[in-house]
Amino acid sequence: MSAPRRRRRTPFKAGVVAIVGRPNVGKSTLLNQLLQFKLSAVSPRPQTTRQEVRGILSGDGYQIVLLDTPGYLGRPAHLLDQQMVRLARAAMADADLVLLMVEPRPPGDIEEAIMALLARQSRPALLVINKVDTLPNKAQLLPVMDDYGRRYPFREIVPISALQADGLDLLLGLLVRHLPEGEPLYPPDELTDRSQRALAADIVREEVYRLYRQEVPYAVAVAIDEFREQDPAHGGKDYIRALVFVEREGQKGILIGRGGQALKQVGSRAREQLELLLGRPVHLELWVKVQRRWRQDAQFLRWLEETNR
Repeated sequence: MSAPRRRRRTPFKAGVVAIVGRPNVGKSTLLNQLLQFKLSAVSPRPQTTRQEVRGILSGDGYQIVLLDTPGYLGRPAHLLDQQMVRLARAAMADADLVLLMVEPRPPGDIEEAIMALLARQSRPALLVINKVDTLPNKAQLLPVMDDYGRRYPFREIVPISALQADGLDLLLGLLVRHLPEGEPLYPPDELTDRSQRALAADIVREEVYRLYRQEVPYAVAVAIDEFREQDPAHGGKDYIRALVFVEREGQKGILIGRGGQALKQVGSRAREQLELLLGRPVHLELWVKVQRRWRQDAQFLRWLEETNR
């Protein structure tokens, strides 16, 4: 009698996937949809993501560490912009797999620059064509896919709509297929390595992006000055004091609004988001300050990063 045949164990897949692309292409929306959790700030305005956002997606036989990077800029205008481009490049260099996210149109200068960088780094990459729900005819995708396929040897080309969560199951399966074998990098119940302070700062800045127009959002930085959980001085609520920085006095007046009403609206909406995130009642205070030319101030940018860590 022959011995029973042992079932071959499927190897565990684990690795880092960097999501890169031009500003406002949908990288943060994709991250949030894959995690089924709002981790990364999203707004209709470009450059919402300024720091690398790390989300951890664990499933049966795999763990994907997703890096949502700042939008790649062809011509950085400020020190902040230069810092954002460096973060995107570093994420690509460190990743096991790069996910280049594009809109359903032929590659432009930014996509060309990213593909040239992928070639220099010899990075394995998937191309994700987002916003396909905006096309009246899906046949319009074929020349776009062909154009990209001739320019770089992508392992897969996947059309999706991140906003509609269309095509994400296929994309997830392909990400797992192309990940290396390895042990989990984080505990299976962990969603991110970002601190609550960093998430709170992003939520406040996101609401500024949503409620204001023109140049004000791009001149806004948020620092969490105080964060006290279940503070007795505030009835057991979490106490969060956020400093909202702008570059000019005129921007400060716009942000605060007549009688402080505009800022109150930002605070109310941000508090609701924070309470959903933390699962606890929150007392949120917002203070607006002027920090001239902060996007060009290396010392301030370092302080901002350390304060929100």
